[in-house]
Amino acid sequence: MEDIRVQSANADFEIEGLTEKEAKEFQKILSRFVKSYSAKAPDADLKDWLHTQFKEELPDLSDDECERLSQETLDNIKEFDDNLESINEAARKGVSKENWLADKIAAASVGVAVNDYGNYINLIDRTIGMANSQMLRAVIRKDGGIRQEFNLDGFIAEQAHVNKFNMEAALQNSPFRAEVCVPDSAYAANSFDAVIKDAATGKIVHQYQFKFGATAEDTIRLLKSGEYNNQRFVVPAEQVADVQKAFPGKSVEAYIGGTDKVSVMSEGLTKEQVKEMQLKVQDESIIPRNDWNTYNTKALALNLGKQAAFTGLQAAVITVGFDLAAKAVSGEPIEGEEVISVALESGADAGVKAAVTGAVKVGVEKGVIALIPKGTPIGAIATLVCVTVENVKILGKLAKGEITLIEALDMTGRNTVAMTYGLGWGKIGMVAGAAALSWIPIAGPIVGGLVGGMVGYMAGSKFGEVIYDGAKKIVTTAKKIVASAWEGIKSAANNIREKVSDFFGKVFG
Repeated sequence: MEDIRVQSANADFEIEGLTEKEAKEFQKILSRFVKSYSAKAPDADLKDWLHTQFKEELPDLSDDECERLSQETLDNIKEFDDNLESINEAARKGVSKENWLADKIAAASVGVAVNDYGNYINLIDRTIGMANSQMLRAVIRKDGGIRQEFNLDGFIAEQAHVNKFNMEAALQNSPFRAEVCVPDSAYAANSFDAVIKDAATGKIVHQYQFKFGATAEDTIRLLKSGEYNNQRFVVPAEQVADVQKAFPGKSVEAYIGGTDKVSVMSEGLTKEQVKEMQLKVQDESIIPRNDWNTYNTKALALNLGKQAAFTGLQAAVITVGFDLAAKAVSGEPIEGEEVISVALESGADAGVKAAVTGAVKVGVEKGVIALIPKGTPIGAIATLVCVTVENVKILGKLAKGEITLIEALDMTGRNTVAMTYGLGWGKIGMVAGAAALSWIPIAGPIVGGLVGGMVGYMAGSKFGEVIYDGAKKIVTTAKKIVASAWEGIKSAANNIREKVSDFFGKVFG
């Protein structure tokens, strides 16, 4: 898979899994869906139409599978729209999005034991928190820059290796522990991805840089893009020999540990194995607690709301998807303009959301949008598309001067909070929701920008340019808020857990 560098006004991203070529391929898929829908709107039976489109695009699917995908798409779009209307109504009454989420979670969990309730909120909170931490690498650095390679598989591999190492270390009574290096507020340039420490002293024994390119050549190029002189390299197991040849003076391995100082080691992972992990929540990194009470679950739910809003805030900083969209549609005929523009203006956009969801699902299954793993539930994709379309409308209002930057950021925050509630407690199911929330904060901003930019241009070239300008306009303000918001969110979560441990330590200790 060929990677490219995409230069935007605020970032220089190297994206594995989404190139300009793939963006153009997706544009063709999206055009087919939109053209087909436009020919039948507004009288189309959405379910039957979507069923037919899935069968045409993915002929190996059975009729029952096409029927299921169609129904779940429409169910999840309606669920998101209902949740968004609810959160917007709450905002009009002065209720914050965080309190809205906490109240909705509590209502959805009536009859659930407090420990189970607290453990599940904790699972979601830690999952989305880890994803937010990882995405900070691509958002802002301590030196003020945003230039950073984007390698989702590397993020996944880091946590998998650390988890495996720590389990082995515990079994062998080793004094060493590994950890992924997540920031308090921002990543430094060329910072460590993971380290092994002496648990007693906290001293770092080894530091690592992970790169998981599609091929050995891709991985080598990723490693050459930074300065990692004081770090050991971890790469896919099948690429070790080739990468080692390119860096003869470096330690290149498929594992962490396994040295003269640290005998414990993780297991090597291939690129294919890491891709398979992309749909799975890494349970070993999320330690459930069995000591929650009503007060602390309420506080944790409020913090989860902040985590969700922060996901939307970070997404506002990433405009690389919009850049790819602008390149992909350049010189291409645009069809369905009137139907999309009317839908975006009127708010009656369920059909557009269904068409876009279908296109993204097909793009994922055909490997055109490799940032989203194949087999991702259609509900998760539909929810991401709903957020994307709603954000497009917000960017249009911002660019036209109908709302302020702060209002725009608050509205995008509501979108992601509504998404989080739907994924965690909606029709998709808890397991699929937690898995989706582990990658949406990372891949979502880029895929959302690509899809949203294309939808904008399909509503008319002028509207597309307005959306593009709105995306650029929001960056500076969002970046400043991102830089200061994360520390408060992390501190609040840590404080909640410390209080829980302290309370139950006194009662049962």
